[in-house]
Order: sequence, then structure tokens, then C-alpha cells
Amino acid sequence: MQGFRFGLTGRGLTMSVFGGLIAAGAAMMGEPDLAWVGVFIVSLPVLGLVTVLALPPRLTCERSVVPDSLPVGDVARVRLLVTSSRTVSFSALGFRDRLPEALGRDATFGLVRGLGRWRQAAGYNITTKQRGHFRIGPLLVRNSDAFGVAWRSWQATEHITSLRVTPRLWPLTLPRGGRASGASGDATPQRIGNAGADDVLVREHRHGDGMRRVHWRMSAKRGELMVRLEEQPWDPAMTIIVDTRSTAHIGSGPESTLEWVLSLCASLATELLRDRLRVGLLGSDGVIFRPVNGESTGAASRLLATVTDVEPSGRSSLEDCLADPDALGTARTVVAGLGLLHSRDAAALVAATTRVADIDALVPDARAFRLPVEMVVAHEEACRLLTTSGWNVVTFGPDISVTQAWSRLVAQREAR
Repeated sequence: MQGFRFGLTGRGLTMSVFGGLIAAGAAMMGEPDLAWVGVFIVSLPVLGLVTVLALPPRLTCERSVVPDSLPVGDVARVRLLVTSSRTVSFSALGFRDRLPEALGRDATFGLVRGLGRWRQAAGYNITTKQRGHFRIGPLLVRNSDAFGVAWRSWQATEHITSLRVTPRLWPLTLPRGGRASGASGDATPQRIGNAGADDVLVREHRHGDGMRRVHWRMSAKRGELMVRLEEQPWDPAMTIIVDTRSTAHIGSGPESTLEWVLSLCASLATELLRDRLRVGLLGSDGVIFRPVNGESTGAASRLLATVTDVEPSGRSSLEDCLADPDALGTARTVVAGLGLLHSRDAAALVAATTRVADIDALVPDARAFRLPVEMVVAHEEACRLLTTSGWNVVTFGPDISVTQAWSRLVAQREAR
């Protein structure tokens, strides 16, 4: 039995001390009747201690969390079913279900039970405030006797329940006109689960097209060179860049700009996957998520599980993750959720997206966050470099929600 402890309560200690004093004083004064009163008072805590040690309830506990995966801000319900299998037991029980600090204080509740076997249901709510995987439990029990003079505590069960808290998901409206174009930008997006080896779109050969993309069978049928629009149908139709560098973000914990950016990217990717579009996520340390060939219904769940596990990166620049020429795949649309930038970051972003048709970025408003002047100047210069290179850049402040910032970005893109 783990965590086994026992002792007297404050009431029991007080009774022991005063009973002992009464018995000793009465013996010195030659008052045997009063001495017996003192002995009786002292015996009550001893009897209570024997009771809680000899007749504890034999408990088992079943715990479930509904739902076991939910976004930040939602409420989960923890359900407990406590069963005692001992027939002879009288207990005043206090329970404490251990919770991680990020989920709040430990849940406590009490039960008073007499003789006989019993089963009792209990439950409590958890309001999620922070992304991550959390362990709920174990359940700790404190058993008191009928007079409340003695106690015994132990761990009722080693059963641990897991709760996954994903980034908060915001409803985002995708731009009109199907911006998530395929690898060539000339066709409607290939949707997950609909592309196959023979599902190939073609167009006329243009200057600069490589000969390896020529579709010879279609060329023979048409009498002119035709090239494939989708050489690798499973390349992402949209790539989302997630700036996960810890040094690039403002604040810490659930209110940090890192969590804001992760929430944006998870929301956008979920909307795209719900519409059965291909999407890939690229973080500061490399690829975070790419669809698996033939994957359809499970893609969104796997995406959320992956983003939930994202840890802040120790890298100082975005150059490393963008240096790989295949990092962005062949997508013609890139959306970036960024932190504070320097000129090197902006130059790397520009160089990596020279062949991308639509490039958007949401970045913190350094002035609104009241950062030092030198940081504001460096960040705004980097943003200007992105804007002059064709990027659609929108800033967000500490009071701007993901939905508001995204609506501004879409409106600005469609107005261009």
C-alpha cells in the first residue's frame, strides 16, 4: 500500500494531552474516580487509532475523463467510481485526486459511510488553460474514525488517466478562389484520398519546364508536348510555417505569442484538412506534420496530437529550417505564423519562397507589445523586407484574437 501514513488528529492529540494531565493530577491528589475519567479520555484516541488501522475500507477506484482530448479553453469532466468491498467498516473518508499545477488545484471531496459494502460516484470539472499532455491521479484517501480523533491515509490506486489539451481552435474562413492551389498553381487542389498514380493533370509545355515532367502518352495523343501538373500528388497544397523559436516570442505560458501562433496554425491546418486539402507544417526545427499517402479521416487527429507535443526551439534563426530546398515542398501557397524577426530571418524567408505564388505572414506588433526600441526597429525592418518582396504581412497585438488577425489578413490579400 503506497503512501501509507497514520496518526492522531488535532482533536485526538488534545484529548490525549488533557486526559493524561487529568489522570496524573488526579492520582497525585488521591482522586481515583477523576483519574479514571482521565484514562477514559486518553483511551478514546487510542481506540480510534486501532479502529482506522484494523478496519479500513478496501477501496478500488475507476476514473474516466470525458473527453480525453480537447482544445484549450474547453471543460473536461472527470468521473470517479469508488467501491468498498469490506463488509465491516465505518469510515469518514476524504479524497484528493492529484492534478498537475497547469490544470489547477487538486480535486477534493468527502464521504461518510457506515457498515457494509458500498459504491459511490463522484465527479468534477477541469477548465483547460494550457496545451500539453497531463496525468490525472493518483487518488489519495484519508480515513478518519467516527469520533474524528485518528486518521490513516494511503493511495487508493495507481491508476493514472491521461488528458490531452490541444491548442485552441478558432473558426477561420478560407479565402475565396481556392488559394491552396496545387504544385503548379494551375489546377484545383488535389484532395486527400482522391489522387492516384493515374490521376494526372496536364497542360501545354512552357519555356522552362523540365523534360522529366513531359507526359509522353498525352503528348502523342495531342500532337504537342504536354507536361504533368502534379508529379507528386501527395506534396502539400499549402505549407504553414510555424516559428517555434523560444527567443522569438513574447511572454510565457498560455498567454505567450508562441501559443498564439500555434493556435493559428493548428486552426488553419484543421480547416484545410476538414475540406480534404493537403497541408504541411514546418517548424523551426524541421517538418512538424505532413500527410501520409492515403490518409484522410485520421489526418486532423494526428495533426492535433503532433502540434500538442511541439516544444519551443532553441534555434536563433529561421535559416536552418528553410535551408533545405524541399522544406516547403512544391506548394504554391505559404502562410507563416512568426515571432519577432531579424533581417537574417526575413532574407531566409524571401529566398525560400521565390517560387511561391501566395505568401502571407502574421507577426507580432512589436510596438503594441511595448518592446525595447532596438527590438522594435529590427523587427519592423525585417517586416518591411518581407512586404517589399511580395509578402502579405499583417501584425497582431496583445488584444487581437486569431480570428480577428486572420480576417484582416484575408481581406488584405483579396484586396491586392
